[in-house]
Amino acid sequence: MNRNSWRLARLVVGAAALGVTGWSLYVVGRHYGAPVLVAAAGVAVFDGAAYACQYLASEASAAGRSAVGARLASLAMLIMSIYLNIFHATLIHGGVPAAILFSAPSLALQAISELAWAGPRAQARKALGERPFRLPTLGGWAWLLAPKTAGGSVRKRALAHISNAERPDEEEPEKPRGARDVLREQFASMDPARAVRIVAASHPHLSHAELASLLIEHGVVVDAVDVALALDAPREHVRVERVSDPHHDAHHDAPQVGELPPVNKAQAIVEAASRLGDDATAADVVRMVHERHRLKVDPPYVRTVLSRESKKKQPADGGVGQGGGGYA
Repeated sequence: MNRNSWRLARLVVGAAALGVTGWSLYVVGRHYGAPVLVAAAGVAVFDGAAYACQYLASEASAAGRSAVGARLASLAMLIMSIYLNIFHATLIHGGVPAAILFSAPSLALQAISELAWAGPRAQARKALGERPFRLPTLGGWAWLLAPKTAGGSVRKRALAHISNAERPDEEEPEKPRGARDVLREQFASMDPARAVRIVAASHPHLSHAELASLLIEHGVVVDAVDVALALDAPREHVRVERVSDPHHDAHHDAPQVGELPPVNKAQAIVEAASRLGDDATAADVVRMVHERHRLKVDPPYVRTVLSRESKKKQPADGGVGQGGGGYA
C-alpha cells in the first residue's frame, strides 16, 4: 500500500467515526428535547475536540515529544463516543449488534491512530539520540512453554532500559576549545619552574605576587615565595680540587679571592623582603629565608627587623615640616 492509499483509508475511517459519533450525539440530544441548533452545536464541539486530540497526538509523536496528554484526551473522547453509541443502540432497541456497529468506526480510528503514531515518534527519538524500548523477540513457543520465565526476561530488559535511559551511547561532541584552554593545559603539564621563568620573561615589570596570580590563572598554583625561589634559584656549585704543592703551576692560578662573610638573620630577612615586594607577609619572608639560607626565624622577629630597617630609611631631617620641632 502506498502513502496515498494509506491516507485515503485513514480519511474514510475518520469520516465514518466522526459521522457515526455525531449522529449518535445528535439523536441523544434530540431525545432529551434539545433544539436542532443546540444538538448540531453539540455534534460540532464533540467532533472538533476529537479531531483536535488526534491532531495534537500526531504532532507530538512526529516531534518525538511525549504525547501522553493528547492520547489520554483522545481515549477519553473514545470512551464517551462508545457510551453514546451504546445509549443510541438502546434507544432504537438495537441491542448488542447495533452497539458494536455504531462503536466500530471510533474503535478503528483509535487503533490505526495508535499504530500510526508509533513509527514517526520512534524515528524522531532516534534522531534525538534516544533508544526506545522494544520487546524482545522470544517467539510464541517460549511464551507458551515458559510464560513466567519469558515475562521475567522481558521485565529485566525493561528495568535495564529504564536504568540506562540517562546514559547516551555516544559521547556528546566536544565543544571547541579556545586559546586560553590550550594554554592552561600546556602550563599545567609543564615544569612549574619553567612556567614561572616563561611568564616572568614575558612580564618583567610584574612583582612576584602578581606573577603568582597570573600563573594561577593559567593553571599553575604557586605563591610569591615559589616565584622568587624559581627565579633566584642558586647556581650549581663546582668543586675544584687543588694539588698539595702550593707552588706547583702557581703562575696559572687566578688571584685568590676571599670568601664572602656569612649572611646573618637580619640581612637574610631584609634581602628576602626586598625580593618578595611589599605585598609579602612575614610568613612568606620566613619561608624564603629558610629556603635560601637555611636560617630559622619567626614572624615576630621578621616584623621587628623590617620595622627597624624602615626607620633607618626615613630621612634624617629631624622631622622638619612634619611637626618634629625642626623650626621654632
